[in-house]
Amino acid sequence: MVNKDNIYILTRIELKNSSADKFKEGDVVICNGYFIEIEYGVYDIPGLLTKVTTRYDMRYLPIHKQPYYIQDFIHRRDIREVTP
Repeated sequence: MVNKDNIYILTRIELKNSSADKFKEGDVVICNGYFIEIEYGVYDIPGLLTKVTTRYDMRYLPIHKQPYYIQDFIHRRDIREVTP
């Protein structure tokens, strides 16, 4: 993972082993020509407002056009240890 301020460049394997909720609002994750803009808004999870664009076309991709590994990254939750 390469980090420049709030821009992170991840490989596809790193993206598969991570989740969007590990990043903060305004971060941009780049993977294989896709730009993932992390956005929380008023929600506790980033899945509802996070946007995906491509390097070649700066329009936001609808969820059915996003690759499955990016959808998994956005909707995967970081499992935290819960204490009783």
